[in-house]
Amino acid sequence: MLSTLWLNNKSEWIDMLPMQNIGAWSWLHYQYLLFMETPVMNYLAVTSNIEGAIFPAIISIGLLLKYWRQAKDQQILLGFLLFAVIMGLFTQYWGVLGLHLFTGGFVIWPVLVLLLGDRFPWPLAYPLAFIGTLIPDLYGAGMAAHWSSGWYFGVGGAGFRDGLFLMPLETLIAAAVLNQFGNIMRKRGYFCESVEQEESDAPPPVI
Repeated sequence: MLSTLWLNNKSEWIDMLPMQNIGAWSWLHYQYLLFMETPVMNYLAVTSNIEGAIFPAIISIGLLLKYWRQAKDQQILLGFLLFAVIMGLFTQYWGVLGLHLFTGGFVIWPVLVLLLGDRFPWPLAYPLAFIGTLIPDLYGAGMAAHWSSGWYFGVGGAGFRDGLFLMPLETLIAAAVLNQFGNIMRKRGYFCESVEQEESDAPPPVI
């Protein structure tokens, strides 16, 4: 808080000086102060926002870049993602403890991992759950603040206890457990039996 006040006072003091009396270094320092006073930089300067929103976003981007091309039926996954986002938008409400919404991704992605197996890499459950929670969270924060300049300051503000941090992590754990369970069930002929039967009945490829 004191640093923010110092930045404001410093920039106001420079504002009062005639522009012709400001040297190059002073002008650069002034631009730096203006940049540091922007809402985005103030948002990134709060540790809880980094823990609750920025850190999971970086993990999600990394997992998407690594595993998205390995996923089959990508259009179906995008359809389920859209369904999870719409569900979160229409079920959200503000309470005493903040924004509440139904995170359908916690159910959708582990179940798809269980049913699809290798067609849906289970680490993708994390970024898809994060995106499905982030969009309704951003919309709810914007509606509460009427889309003012600082409307996103509440997104990830609870740090490690924020839903943006906890929900994707819980979804990832559930997906990992169901992936192992699905592998055991597939070895016993469940879930992919019809697909394996069709592949065995198909004529051999002509060489």
